Amino acid sequence: MHKKKILIVEDDESISVLEKDLLEREGFQVEIARDGAEGLERIKNNRYDAIISDFEMPKMKGDQLYLKVMTLNQEQAKRIIFVSGNINEFIESTGNRFLPKPFSSKALVKLVKDFIKHNRGSTQ
Repeated sequence: MHKKKILIVEDDESISVLEKDLLEREGFQVEIARDGAEGLERIKNNRYDAIISDFEMPKMKGDQLYLKVMTLNQEQAKRIIFVSGNINEFIESTGNRFLPKPFSSKALVKLVKDFIKHNRGSTQ
């Protein structure tokens, strides 16, 4: 069985490294993009089982990333889990899962595991 692939799109390096460490300990294969623009490039070239995206980022915010991914691959757009200190109307309007900041390690791991369990289909 292949490891589930997760992309973390986060401009705060301390947060992205913490998330990566937590999820790798759970057996996931994790990549990091430092902003929305880098995240978009990775999404164009890879398939992910889950994409954890900060909302407030330089270059491209979470809403712009989501809308661009929707035009490329709706299935991948539905795999975006937003992480934000301010859960706004845009995030709620997507129907995607979200995690308010600050969050506990347990909450992050549980959300990702539940998400992947309920979205077992192919990553195509």
